[in-house]
Amino acid sequence: TNKSTQKSQIMKANKKIKNLFLLQILVLGINICSAQLFKTTLKASLLNPPEKDIGDVKRVAILDFENVSNEEYKTAGVDIGSKMADYLSAALLKEYRGKTGDSYMNGGRTDIYAIVEREELEKILNEQELGLGDISDSKAVEIGKKLGVDAIITGNVSYSSKDERSENSYRNDEGKLIRTYSLTRTCSAEARMKILSVETGEVLGQTNGRSSSHDSTKSNTKPRYDAVMSPDKIAEYACENIGYRLANYIAPYYNLHTFVFENVKHKKLKHRVKDAKKYVKLKEIDKAHQMYDAIYQVDPYNPQLVYNIGVLNEVAGNYKKAKELYSTAVNMDSENKAYVSGLKRAEENIELTEILAYMGITIEPHRLLEASDIEKILTERIKIKGPRSKRKIAYENPSEGSGELGKFPGGMELDLVKKTDDGKWVMATLPNGKKGYFREKDVITGK
Repeated sequence: TNKSTQKSQIMKANKKIKNLFLLQILVLGINICSAQLFKTTLKASLLNPPEKDIGDVKRVAILDFENVSNEEYKTAGVDIGSKMADYLSAALLKEYRGKTGDSYMNGGRTDIYAIVEREELEKILNEQELGLGDISDSKAVEIGKKLGVDAIITGNVSYSSKDERSENSYRNDEGKLIRTYSLTRTCSAEARMKILSVETGEVLGQTNGRSSSHDSTKSNTKPRYDAVMSPDKIAEYACENIGYRLANYIAPYYNLHTFVFENVKHKKLKHRVKDAKKYVKLKEIDKAHQMYDAIYQVDPYNPQLVYNIGVLNEVAGNYKKAKELYSTAVNMDSENKAYVSGLKRAEENIELTEILAYMGITIEPHRLLEASDIEKILTERIKIKGPRSKRKIAYENPSEGSGELGKFPGGMELDLVKKTDDGKWVMATLPNGKKGYFREKDVITGK
């Protein structure tokens, strides 16, 4: 009995230790997430290089993709092969493909190729009485020469569909059994693309893409087969997605990147740090850079500050300056993964600009404003409370019994000079250059 009791106590103690350990892990995880959660972020669309460099190609022709699906899908509805070629053409002709957010740099087009009109292509095919199944690589190159293009794109596409039905039941507020039936049709498509050099006949690149799309319906009766879109129509959406991905293989594209700013610690200038964060949130990167730059000139050995200025330069497309700043941050704190990642990104972006320049695409960096008048920028400000129609009094001394220097409208911002020791009054520089006192409760400080 004693052994049994002792064993039970040990098991309880072990369980308590285990629970405590799990709780510590949970708290640590929450703290890490919270630290990331409260950091300032900025989203920006950045230009990426194509996955494949196909050389000095300017003018291309795109043959209809051959439909190699099962027979039931070959004969159904639209010609998915011609649709695939259309989607690829549309994606390549898009001027800023993938640009979904703010971009602070200039230039950076994605429509770098001239594409032959379908009518010109069909004319050549009709003259030679060629079907898609008859076109070998050598024939495709021959067609490309007649069209006067640098490269010709060929490919094939296939798709299939799958229907899934489900049934659910529940009782409503009146206790009545309600049944619902659903039908979901999913189409999966795959396309394979090949780029041929018309001059040499060699394969410049080849890739494939996959995508799925679906349509569904729900009702109180079993849905009919035609209650959802036909397989070929759903497959068109999948092919549109594939066309976008295939375009990214040979042409630059934008994607949305979230930049995370470090929390800068500075006791004396904490209000200016808050202002810089506010400007980042408002996407006013020039003002944010001015504020961070002013603080940096006072405190050049703050790695969080250096990193944040590097982020702003990266967002603006000043990759060489960003590399310089990230490198400085890494030298100050080589263990910080964000600093190391920033440096790596900057180096990759410098390489990217060289690749794009070779393709005839120039990225023009946005020139950020620098802090020319540090004292003025870092001077703490006050903002008079209330609407413009309501005015607050500025006094000669920190007393309502002293003379009045004027009444100023709500919303006006003035430079803060000092605060009284009791914290009830603040001195500010008035528009005429004089110094006046406002009641602390009439103004907002640190804005």
